[in-house]
Amino acid sequence: MSNAISSLTSGPSTVRPDGPAADARPDGVGGPDAIAVLVVDDHPGFRRALERALRRNPGLRLVGSARSGDEAIVMSARLEPRVVVMDLAMPGMSGVEATRRLMEQPGAPAVVALSGSRELMRDAIAAGACRALLKEGDLTELLTTIRLAAAR
Repeated sequence: MSNAISSLTSGPSTVRPDGPAADARPDGVGGPDAIAVLVVDDHPGFRRALERALRRNPGLRLVGSARSGDEAIVMSARLEPRVVVMDLAMPGMSGVEATRRLMEQPGAPAVVALSGSRELMRDAIAAGACRALLKEGDLTELLTTIRLAAAR
């Protein structure tokens, strides 16, 4: 697998399109200090590939996967992730608006915004995201950024 985030979509799918990751580690696996991460992206291939990358990294625990901003708000309240990896360009509620709403919740998670647009990245930071990366960036950088965001 290439290190580029944009190349994550290669490879077979291991996630049911209508539910959580089929092979996600169960709660509690990954150690008590594992960083709980919620992935939000409307592109199924990218979302599944990011889920696989998270599951393969010690210290990170995939707790859920959302397809929209609306779904992210509901899942975040229920699952209480420490970090949300948020796509910014989604139909319906944008990732920027979803970030804004997450920041209004008590115990808001850290949001790492992903986009192909620098303008949307600036908007996400203004909405409360603690970090923003280009989707074309490096996968290792994203994983490091998730860990930095969790330490905020």
